[in-house]
Amino acid sequence: MIITLLGAALLRVAKMQEKWRVKLTKAAEETRISGLLTRFGCWAAFKLWCEKYAMFVVPFITVLREGLEAVVFIAGVSFSAPASAVPLPVITGLLAGSFVGYLIYK
Repeated sequence: MIITLLGAALLRVAKMQEKWRVKLTKAAEETRISGLLTRFGCWAAFKLWCEKYAMFVVPFITVLREGLEAVVFIAGVSFSAPASAVPLPVITGLLAGSFVGYLIYK
C-alpha cells in the first residue's frame, strides 16, 4: 500500500517538475558545488547526485528492498518444500505482480 501511495504521489510530482527544477538550480549554485567537492571529495559528489536524482533514488531503493525481501521469502519457503513445488508459485507471483504493476502504471 505504501509503494502504491508513493507511486501516486510521484505521478503528481511530474506536473511540478519545472518549478522544482528552478528551485534546485538556485539551491545548487556552482560555487557551493565546487566548494563541497574540493572539501569533501567523492562523498559530496555522491550526495549531490542523490539530491539531483532523488525522484529516481527513492523508488529505486524501495523496489530493490521489496525485491530482496521477496527473494528471502521465497528462499525461506522453498527450504521447507520440495523443489518441484517452487516454480509454479514463483511464476504465478511474477505474473500477478507484473499485471498489478501494469494496472497501476496505466
